[in-house]
Amino acid sequence: MDPITHTMAGAVMARAGLDRGGKLPLAATTLMLAANAPDIDIFVMFLGPYAGLAFRRGWTHGPIAMAVLPILLTGLMLAWDRLVRRRGQRGVSCAPVPVGATLLIASVGMWSHPALDWLNTYGIRLLMPFSREWFYGDAVFIIDPWLWLLLAAALIPWRRTRRRVQVVGAVAAVYVVAMIAASMVAEPMARRAAEAAGTTGIEEVMYQPAPAQPHRGSLIVATREAYTRGTFRWITPGGRVTLLPNPIPRGDWTASEVRRAIADSRVRDYLVWARFPFVRMEQTPEGTAVFFGDARFTDGPSSGALQGIRVVVVK
Repeated sequence: MDPITHTMAGAVMARAGLDRGGKLPLAATTLMLAANAPDIDIFVMFLGPYAGLAFRRGWTHGPIAMAVLPILLTGLMLAWDRLVRRRGQRGVSCAPVPVGATLLIASVGMWSHPALDWLNTYGIRLLMPFSREWFYGDAVFIIDPWLWLLLAAALIPWRRTRRRVQVVGAVAAVYVVAMIAASMVAEPMARRAAEAAGTTGIEEVMYQPAPAQPHRGSLIVATREAYTRGTFRWITPGGRVTLLPNPIPRGDWTASEVRRAIADSRVRDYLVWARFPFVRMEQTPEGTAVFFGDARFTDGPSSGALQGIRVVVVK
């Protein structure tokens, strides 16, 4: 999910009771930082967008990071408490930050991050470095304004009580669970519709809710040869599933030009992340242009590096 969602989730957990009614020093700060800490891997983007795709949502989101990062954050909070918060005359009356409670809430906030990241179609490697497998929840769009509104409603200061935060936070949790359930129902429905339309050899079906429109979504039906895109509508007088014409062929991955293009480190980085990879070739005056893409992102330049990478193999 996006940093705004992670930050508000941390704040809601604090105000819902993990701050002990405001008596646990630096609780809200700890939870909001913890909820964002795994995204420290954002700095790898300075090495290039494709290197970022290959590295992100991996090491800093896996089990080792989930054990180490809370300890590091707790140490940071203790250092801030000692060197800044309780320094000088004004800090004499301040209660010190308790190590155990701070480590506990840092862990809770940290674990909330991969849980939220799993929800979308972007993917997360939950077991890195022990496994490079990507996991996908296919349930919530990576930026969900409805989730923003629910979390923000819990945090509005006007007449805010812990009970209200708990209730609205619970509503947000129910919304997420409902979206997970919708995805779990939609994907087999789409598979059955594709099979009824004559599609064979189906390997995977992806359902993704549309931005700000949880009542509909997009589909990808992956077979051994191609990716068929489609739409899904929960509220419709006709059929819920509509499969679009012109599937995206996977392409010829055995071609010598493709193998030569894969020697480019940027291509290898992109393919680490690609869930539904395809390849296209075209002849140019300079040589063979080889394009690698992902069927999830075929919206043109608006998708940026997610759209794909083009490499020219010189004759």
